[in-house]
Amino acid sequence: MTRNRATLTRRTMLAAMATLPGLPALAQSDWPRRPMRIIVPQPPGGNLDILVRAIAEGLRQDLGQPVVVENRAGGNSVIGLEACAQAAPDGTTFCAVNIEVMTTMPHAEPELFARFASIVPVTQLATAPSVLVSSPGVPPGTLKDAVAWARGRRDVNYGSSGVGSAQQLLYEWLKAKEGIAMEHVPFRGIGDAIRETVADRVQFSYSALALAMPQIRAGRLRPLAMLGATRHPELPDTPSMRELGYDYPYGGAWWGLSGPPNLPAAIQDAMARAVRAVVTNEDFRARILAPNFFNGVGNTPAEFAEIITRERAAGVELVRLSGIGPAR
Repeated sequence: MTRNRATLTRRTMLAAMATLPGLPALAQSDWPRRPMRIIVPQPPGGNLDILVRAIAEGLRQDLGQPVVVENRAGGNSVIGLEACAQAAPDGTTFCAVNIEVMTTMPHAEPELFARFASIVPVTQLATAPSVLVSSPGVPPGTLKDAVAWARGRRDVNYGSSGVGSAQQLLYEWLKAKEGIAMEHVPFRGIGDAIRETVADRVQFSYSALALAMPQIRAGRLRPLAMLGATRHPELPDTPSMRELGYDYPYGGAWWGLSGPPNLPAAIQDAMARAVRAVVTNEDFRARILAPNFFNGVGNTPAEFAEIITRERAAGVELVRLSGIGPAR
């Protein structure tokens, strides 16, 4: 992977999808008989939006039905996911989810989570490495250096994709661990938070590597640490949080697909197989996943449910330590 390769935009991604060879055909069944929609509960242009649009195009080619991506942002993803929870379980509506709304929001904001808690897991779409970043106004260095710079200051803030988001949980956890002061500035999506970090209106954030990497390459963001235990080959000089002595329980981003309550198991299984056919296609990997640092998954509904259950259990202590919500 070369350093000058730009992350795919939505336009170039869709152009690339148009040239993909036919994906493996699924066994014929009654589903799908009508066009489908996938609700993305975030604004256009973010990692989840890019990933879902690429997969939707692959599904359209493979299943022979239109697959419309509908962005319904706001309320820290609640608006879009609540619409999914209220949809008919007929196999025409699905929704995209991420790690925080499924694993930490139940503890941080249970009243909000209750509005869409009935959605059912279908499949994990992809995982991706995440990087903590600072604005150009923060002196260069690692996360430890940034903490030392922030200690004692009262003008430091961090941007997130919303209240109870992964960014808020991490930085509130860091504040408690290091005894530093940072003001939380929530945005409608992580793309907005990253843009404001580039503009130095907030000093810190974190995101999937794909979203941050173009700005890091251009010198408009400073990488501080990779979330998790390992470095990434694109940023060999950026240590992991584990290397720096931080025992944060989550190691990166993931995104998944869910459906309305009472969605028949046969449709859940069929959609999971359809997604797996897309994300394991070699051309799709080369054209879509690799340039965006995504790792395609496409597991079964049961496997996805197991991941959610395990990581949701880890989120209890994280939310308590972060001081957010009733879990504190």
